[in-house]
Amino acid sequence: MKFFSQNKNAVLLIGFLGFLLYANTLTHDFVLDDKIVITENQFTKQGVSGVRDIFTHDSMTGFFGKDKKLVAGGRYRPLSMAIHAIEWELFGESPWVYHFINVVCYAFTGILLFFVLLQFFPNNEKSIFGLAFIATAIFVAHPLHTEVVANVKSRDELLSILLALVSFGLVLKWLKSQKAGLLIVSALIFLLSLLSKESSVVFVGIVPLAIYTLMPKKTIKEVVVATIPFFAMTLVYLAIRFMIIGSPNTEIAKELMNNPFLNASSSEQYATIFLTLIYYLKLSFFPHPLTHDYYPTQIPIVGWDDSLVLISVLLHLALFGFGIVGLLKRNIWGFVIFTYFGGLLLYSNLLFPIGTFMNERFLYVPTIAISVFLAWSLLKIKATNISLGVVAVLLLLYSFKTVDRNFAWETDETLALTDIEVSSESAKCNMAAGLAKIDLSKKERREAKKKILLLDGVKYLQRSLEIYPSYFPPMILSGNAYSMLKDYKTAYSFYENCLKMNPGDNNTLQNLEYVAQEATADGQFEIAKAAMILYLKFREGDAGINEKLGELYGKNLQRPDLGLPFLLRANELNPNDDGIVQKIGVAYAISGKNNEAIIWFKKGVKLDSMNARLYLNLGVAYQFQGELIKSQGYIDKAFELEPGLRNAEGE
Repeated sequence: MKFFSQNKNAVLLIGFLGFLLYANTLTHDFVLDDKIVITENQFTKQGVSGVRDIFTHDSMTGFFGKDKKLVAGGRYRPLSMAIHAIEWELFGESPWVYHFINVVCYAFTGILLFFVLLQFFPNNEKSIFGLAFIATAIFVAHPLHTEVVANVKSRDELLSILLALVSFGLVLKWLKSQKAGLLIVSALIFLLSLLSKESSVVFVGIVPLAIYTLMPKKTIKEVVVATIPFFAMTLVYLAIRFMIIGSPNTEIAKELMNNPFLNASSSEQYATIFLTLIYYLKLSFFPHPLTHDYYPTQIPIVGWDDSLVLISVLLHLALFGFGIVGLLKRNIWGFVIFTYFGGLLLYSNLLFPIGTFMNERFLYVPTIAISVFLAWSLLKIKATNISLGVVAVLLLLYSFKTVDRNFAWETDETLALTDIEVSSESAKCNMAAGLAKIDLSKKERREAKKKILLLDGVKYLQRSLEIYPSYFPPMILSGNAYSMLKDYKTAYSFYENCLKMNPGDNNTLQNLEYVAQEATADGQFEIAKAAMILYLKFREGDAGINEKLGELYGKNLQRPDLGLPFLLRANELNPNDDGIVQKIGVAYAISGKNNEAIIWFKKGVKLDSMNARLYLNLGVAYQFQGELIKSQGYIDKAFELEPGLRNAEGE
């Protein structure tokens, strides 16, 4: 409370800035991976009753329905997901509430960061615009944080760092008061941080680094004791994690979208990692252009002969050298450089594969170091007015970029169609843009505009498949798009490829069934036949499709002899369906096998004694046999049950 009272204006400014910059996200929808943790997660949607399952399973289980570790080590982030479950219980599917909580968390993160930095860089009594305030303002305004705040799923990141800063702040208070209780509370809060997202483990290194470099009067013993809560709770978290999800998954993914280095040599892998490191460094200072998607092949696989790779290696070696000197001298350089490196290390692909080349949200912690460095550098300008003027310009530019970038996160469609302008070489972003166009076409009432949207979607999907020919999602989406365009032949070819890639895929088979239905209605009988035959290769026991194929042969292709085996198979699978029995009788009758037709029509009458058409067909069959008395009796019975059949007979 003393901190708030003494720094009221600064705290209000930082909190207001954090909230104001992201206020335009409050009307946004759930986007991207929000479905994995919220809208399509069976545990979250159980509300409070799902919390137990959340704490006893891998974080992906509620979405996939089974333990499915797509990246090394799996995921165990129960606290942030449990909070989503409580939100669902209280507010249901109201995205503005989730976004509001994200924005509030971010504003408080800024305030807590200010508190922590203020312990290292006390304000000048004459002005609040000291290094701690300016660094915090830069951090809060930094555009690289848009995904962390605007995407509800990133609540795990927000909570993790928010709680880690609370824990850090309590340790800093302990350094002044030496009250052991502060260390205990700090430890418990840090455990909550890790249970939100394990990435806050970097504070095990950042805390002693900051105290050692920025508080040179503190002893090594104090540094070690200050680290104990973080180190101890990391061990506790790992023990809990092991009990719940077992040992870390070390299997390398065999799919390009989960392992971008799948087709790269070891040499190319590390060269490409250094390429991403220089991209990270550039974005840290100049965050433009921004995108959520750096999947293959947006980042190219390169070798050590690439000039940017060599520059990156030399630059990072130089930074490492400066960092070592900073450590030895216990100054700000040691803190800035190794906080940046440490915050990025987990996401660098150097320790283990993370499933993507890079991502802007991975710079959330490293930008603390960048912000401190920028503030320190700008305050080195001797002319105070010029110094603060440059700070103001930087904050305005960053703030404008942040607010503008937020608009991209409004919906899945706006995100995909905005970022495809940057991530044009990403198979995943092209797929997402294609899906966005398809989804927009479903909302469009004008047929001409609907067709344009679908054709645009097809272009993106085609580009996605050019980049990654065996990528399943754009393959099936292409089939869907062509199906909506009524080009059933092309749709069929895409679904055929889908089943070669993923035999028996449920969605593909459902789409094939739709193609068969619509192609039949549109008179494209050969395509309908091919679709049903392909379907039955994977689901030969589907009575409905056997029946439809048998009917197609007899009614539309005038080949009842070819249709009979499918109708008979349908009858085997569903012997009590009088409709199938009737069609078998008709097929025999058309084939000139009147005796067989009579047998099947009689079976039908036994199954449904109120089916007028069965009686009519039976009467006609006896008529062909020359048994006119029997014929007339069955025909009269048909007219009795359904008088309207008289007109049909007359026609």
